[in-house]
Amino acid sequence: MKPILTAQQMRDMERAYFDAGAASIDLMERAAAALCDELLHALAGRGKTCVFACGTGGNGGDGYAAARLFAEKGGRAIILPVGQPRTTDAIRNCERARGAVFAFADVRGLDAIPRPDAWADCLFGIGLSRAPEGDAARVIEHMNADREAGSVTISADIPSGLCADDGTVFSPCVRADVTVAFQTAKPGHWLGGGMDVCGGLAVREIGIPDNLLPEDVLRLADVSDAARALPVRKRTAHKNDFGHLLIVAGSRGMAGAAAMCTRAALRAGAGLTTVACPESCLPILQTLAPEAMCIPLPETDGALNADAAPLLRDALRGKTAVAAGCGLSMRASGECVRVILESGLPAMLDADALNLIAQDASLRKLLHSHCALTPHPGEAARLNGGMRPTMEAAARLHALGPAVLLKGACSLIVGDGRFLSASGSVGMAKGGSGDALTGIVGALLAQGLSPTAALWLGGELHGRAGELAAEDKGTFSMLPTDLIEALPRVFLSLEELRR
Repeated sequence: MKPILTAQQMRDMERAYFDAGAASIDLMERAAAALCDELLHALAGRGKTCVFACGTGGNGGDGYAAARLFAEKGGRAIILPVGQPRTTDAIRNCERARGAVFAFADVRGLDAIPRPDAWADCLFGIGLSRAPEGDAARVIEHMNADREAGSVTISADIPSGLCADDGTVFSPCVRADVTVAFQTAKPGHWLGGGMDVCGGLAVREIGIPDNLLPEDVLRLADVSDAARALPVRKRTAHKNDFGHLLIVAGSRGMAGAAAMCTRAALRAGAGLTTVACPESCLPILQTLAPEAMCIPLPETDGALNADAAPLLRDALRGKTAVAAGCGLSMRASGECVRVILESGLPAMLDADALNLIAQDASLRKLLHSHCALTPHPGEAARLNGGMRPTMEAAARLHALGPAVLLKGACSLIVGDGRFLSASGSVGMAKGGSGDALTGIVGALLAQGLSPTAALWLGGELHGRAGELAAEDKGTFSMLPTDLIEALPRVFLSLEELRR
């Protein structure tokens, strides 16, 4: 898996590299070369004029060096200093650029600069923790206006105005066409609003050896990782070898959520699937998911009542995992969730199972290391007392025992390690997509994967299926059921990768 470093981890890695004898100016030169190459690629056939907006620190030094390299390769480089360079390497590269580039511009004459073919955003880098102000803010706004008019914008390491650690988009913030990340991606490229402002992400190694990576590094999962993690199936296997998943879901008006969860679990390889649901939902589930067995349970006002708990305890016997919450309703008895947690089985908990836990401290105390939680931002805030869903929030939930996947355009997983799953499409932003994820993760738990592995692998399977569904149906029209029906193509592609 590809490493992703926070701003502090990146600084520590660079410091260790320099302490081992490497020259910082050489590292800056390699970063500048990566930026220049990406700029030349983006400008192919579009013209050769680029304004390099250079800040006062290392990111500005990258810009001065890239402008010189761009000019050496035939480009028309204009440097726009935003403040005087203050680091040794930035000062040195600023002096190197004088005489080599077309011109140095003055920020006071910003409005007089003709719109260039491209802007190189080298203002702040990964250390920014507040909104840009003054001349920097003016330059960012000008850069964005030129981009709207047709200029290409390339950001060095991270768009100026974006927090590298959590993806907070300050105002103003550069809207890049391409972001060139040096050595590794940063969390902010993927989290928060990062994907909306980074454009395409090009990660370019600049020569720091991997043995300097921190042990607790965040990792980005991809399709090759998913292919390796997929359980291998023997030709002589039978259904009992692939687990028996119990799904506890559904209520009056939300039987569809239980059906989507069940169909996703079946598509994700569970050998046996049984659904425990309110009695009134039974005909719907038997019709929509005929491959699954069903257990009707007592209900009140269309939701499972306390009398369902002892029957549910019996139903849990012999199962290898349980998935609960999809369409369960807040009218459902919390005793049903209590029985699930007390069973000690690997448990995938979502939706109203999480909401019931959030309002009952005694249920919260029963969370354990075999649990996997998949809260969306609202559910995460309720579980964490209103805390904004961030890496810190996920770690706080994990401290209670379970592995946690915070849902989003990019999902953050915290458990036995920290992972990001960035596959998916905006077409998945539709009610029911989370029910499909619950079924997928539940099926993986039933097949013996750990909660952490089931979450990141399930996130990748879910996201890739969403991409395929969007290709077929479009992001406006695709449905969660389209995502579920795309799962066979995902599994086929992974099996081909393993051959």
